[in-house]
Amino acid sequence: MWYVMRYANKIKKNPKASVMFGEKNALIDSSDSDQTFPFTTRHKLAFFVLLGTLVGLAVGVIKFEWGLTQMTGLFLIMGILIGLVSKMNFSSMAESFIKGCEVLIMGALVVGIANAILIILREGLIMDTILYGMASAVDSLPPQLAALGMYIVQCLVNYIVPSGSGQAALTMPIMVPLSDLLGVTRQTAVLAFQFGDGISNIFTPTSGYFMAGLALGGISWIKWVKWIWPLIVIHYVLGAIFVTIAQLINYQ
Repeated sequence: MWYVMRYANKIKKNPKASVMFGEKNALIDSSDSDQTFPFTTRHKLAFFVLLGTLVGLAVGVIKFEWGLTQMTGLFLIMGILIGLVSKMNFSSMAESFIKGCEVLIMGALVVGIANAILIILREGLIMDTILYGMASAVDSLPPQLAALGMYIVQCLVNYIVPSGSGQAALTMPIMVPLSDLLGVTRQTAVLAFQFGDGISNIFTPTSGYFMAGLALGGISWIKWVKWIWPLIVIHYVLGAIFVTIAQLINYQ
């Protein structure tokens, strides 16, 4: 929060200091920035439809174990209902839907490409070779540095496998017995995995949903990295400190 607020105050004083200065954002129409719109009855009805959808989504996922198909259908119904209460005809609804899809297509393509990288690494058994080499490097470290080495391995693997469940299934069957051999508690090994899996999720270009978010916002990955890398470094350093402390206190 400090990092974001510090940047916001900096841009407030000097907008030209923004890494996105002069760039057109796909989600912002500058022509509407100074306009005000009344909150009419139609807006209120649309809001209640949205609120009801979110409540229905929570109930459906928790009680009825809805998947993506059911959630997609629910949001499609929500869009139709909001169109009806807004007194849009079906042609206008369809045109608005297509216009929204135009923004999503770039993100969808990025997700597909990111997933293709992972498929190639897995099916070609390249990931196994990489993981074996990293684990072998950790195996040669002294016990005092073993936990830190495991943390570094998890951080690097997350750039290739950004999925938390996928990374756990891939690395933990190796890291858990390795931690037993090196004198690292299993809880410390899990902590190393959690930090390694979480920190770079808003940084790695192989993360489909993250890259899709950047595409929707009209932000290039290079510009994002220019802004976020100091915070990522801070997080990595803090993670290394916490893992080292966990190893020193024999974290259980």
